[in-house]
Amino acid sequence: MTGSHNPIPAALGAFGLALIAGCTPPADGPGGAESASAAGRECFSARSVTGYRSAPRDPGAGERIYVDVGARDTYLFETFGACPELDFSWRIGLRDRGIGRICRGVDVDLVVPHPAFGTQVCPVRMIRKLGPGEEGARRSRSED
Repeated sequence: MTGSHNPIPAALGAFGLALIAGCTPPADGPGGAESASAAGRECFSARSVTGYRSAPRDPGAGERIYVDVGARDTYLFETFGACPELDFSWRIGLRDRGIGRICRGVDVDLVVPHPAFGTQVCPVRMIRKLGPGEEGARRSRSED
């Protein structure tokens, strides 16, 4: 068929890249978290994520996780509601919404495998960079 476009293969390819990007080592140089914060925002790219951990629940809030970025930074993510497998999943993907930088909750969704229902997408409501010494923040080597 001439002129037809099937968006499904492109969407699956982008989804796969987002999952892989969440597992790749951080990139150094321009475009890292440091250059984004110099512009007045605390932003990072999905490829800079180095890990994630469970965060304590907050009554009345969505699910929460800590997302480690680069060698030192930690961000607290909170979803818009329930994300049932978030605390139990060994793999979590980040699907950015096309801008390439993650600065606010509206910029990213969490992609979490669910054993019974396949992949679930959990919209992120809030992202906040944790300060040094704050609960959940990683300790620097100088603090050891």
